Amino acid sequence: MTIFDNLTPEDAIVLTNAIVIAISKDKTADEINVLGNFITGVGCLLLTVAAQKQFIQTDVKPSNNNNDKKNDSNNDDIFVG
Repeated sequence: MTIFDNLTPEDAIVLTNAIVIAISKDKTADEINVLGNFITGVGCLLLTVAAQKQFIQTDVKPSNNNNDKKNDSNNDDIFVG
């Protein structure tokens, strides 16, 4: 994201405020609520994708040592893929 690479935290706040003012101008409270909820939903999904990518990239390998497992019969881990 080359646009955001060189922004200071203060610049990011100013940019965010400018975007919010521009988007919400001449909108009703209901319209602003819909837009806010939509943007929040998009943000949550982006964070979910980023977290999953980070999880997949880590080299977490299961241990072959049975002493490391506290209870083999209660393994609640779910693996997809």
